[in-house]
Amino acid sequence: MWLCCSRKDKVDPLRSGLENGVTNDPSSENATEKFGFYQIMVFTFISITLMLTAGFAFSYVFTAGEVKYRCFVPECEHSEKTTFEPSWLNSSAPIIDGVISRCTRYVVQNDYSDTCTEVSFTNVTRDCDSWIYGSDEYTILNEWNFTCDTNRWKLTLVGTIQHTGQFVGLMFAGYISDRYGRRTVLTMATSLSGVSGLIQSFSMNYWMFLTFEFVNATIVAGIYSAGFILGMETMGVKNRVFGSVIISSTFAVGEVLLGLIASLLKSWRMLLRIVYGPALLAIFLPLVIPESVRWLMSKKKHEQVDKIYYKMARMNGLQVTDEAINMFREQNVAETKSELVLDERKPIVQVLHSSVILIRLLVCSFCWITNTFVYYGLSLNSVAFGGYKYLNFILVAIVEIPAFCIGCVLNNHIGRKSTLSGAFMLSGLFCLASQFVPAETWNHGPLFLYMAGKLCIAMAFSTTYIFTAELFPTTLRNSLLGFCSMIGRIGSMLAPQTPLLTQIMPSLPFILFGTMGMIAGVLSLIFPETLGTKLPDTVWEAEKIGKETRKISNFNMSLRQKSSIER
Repeated sequence: MWLCCSRKDKVDPLRSGLENGVTNDPSSENATEKFGFYQIMVFTFISITLMLTAGFAFSYVFTAGEVKYRCFVPECEHSEKTTFEPSWLNSSAPIIDGVISRCTRYVVQNDYSDTCTEVSFTNVTRDCDSWIYGSDEYTILNEWNFTCDTNRWKLTLVGTIQHTGQFVGLMFAGYISDRYGRRTVLTMATSLSGVSGLIQSFSMNYWMFLTFEFVNATIVAGIYSAGFILGMETMGVKNRVFGSVIISSTFAVGEVLLGLIASLLKSWRMLLRIVYGPALLAIFLPLVIPESVRWLMSKKKHEQVDKIYYKMARMNGLQVTDEAINMFREQNVAETKSELVLDERKPIVQVLHSSVILIRLLVCSFCWITNTFVYYGLSLNSVAFGGYKYLNFILVAIVEIPAFCIGCVLNNHIGRKSTLSGAFMLSGLFCLASQFVPAETWNHGPLFLYMAGKLCIAMAFSTTYIFTAELFPTTLRNSLLGFCSMIGRIGSMLAPQTPLLTQIMPSLPFILFGTMGMIAGVLSLIFPETLGTKLPDTVWEAEKIGKETRKISNFNMSLRQKSSIER
């Protein structure tokens, strides 16, 4: 769920044309900025693949979801011939906080008949040993009878295992991607996840299910980043902002489709088969998606680069020359040389020797943890919110799409700092307010505020990714961005456990979401504004971000004052 939307994408026009595989001809350059058939084809297949990742990431919301159940009373009913709400139900178990107990029931009197009534029960309670489920929905809860609070941890553990697997997978995904290529990761990871997911759908017990949940997440971890890079490289320079919004929105579309499919199937085994089954077709992706040109250039595979650009030009009806390809190749070699790091110290040493960079890293890490904790927490808890859980999940996913668009506009007009801080604070405010607005006075008020909170945290998430890349120097950018992303997984690992907090207080998860959002909003105010600034190449340049801008601003102000006095 990343959005790269920045005005810093401006590059030399010659490079722009060459990246799209055309000559220096101005008309050709303008033509390549348009979305050609080649880009449409590649972008479509990448988008479909990225949609699947949403299903992989959030399927546990429904496979390990709650279902309605009550105690089975063998003295009063037969398991094959009963209803979920018999006439004597309210008298059969204690009522706690207005809800009938699902884990204890009253003992039936000795002189009961085959048909019980409200007066057939005593005041003596006993624990339930079997249950009646109230819907045609099948999750691992009623598959293996994970009922009552003593077993609830088994449901929440599934989400934590999912994100722990992603944490582990990210440790290796970058290395594999750099070693074997982005397309290779996209193809193999998606295909293998399809195999693993289908095996998981045939799990014989809980521990087998949990094992493959971890395996799936570990395999899937590198899919999104590989797809994002490949998608961006198919876009012209002028289309990259638009392309980044589309790619980021595909994840939200995937969430919506997951909610729709889950609402139709209502079976955890069938859901896994439908979500993971199409991933097997990813084995054919190399036939329609090219390898990353940047990666091929770094590996000196120039012939393959030539083939990609010739194919792009042919499918888009453009012309390309050997001279243009050679110029593009030479320019990339020059860029590679210019990116050589002068500071040979290890990243950890550079960070520890700069208090400015260290403070930014600590605050960025907290912002990433808050993003993942609140983002995944709101998505997960949406199914426990009042109303139809499938519709709630879909609505909470849909609001991400306008969030990406609004975030893109705000980042480029009011700046990253104001957008990030405001999004965090508003998200926290909406999360807190959703728990204190009486549903009786405003029927859809809590859900509206809940969705507003999700919109703001999605906007904060996209801004954090951009901001993190712009705050750190080239010598540390990749390592520190990766570090923040990995630390952020702590939040996503903790988020699935928040439903357990409702046993203490129903509103406690949202109070926690709101508090962390407000704190992150305040802490993010220490960041300097990076809008319109050059990406820093060294630690010294990174430390000066914002300071130079203020000096220039003060200098311009003094000039204006001086000129007004002279007039």
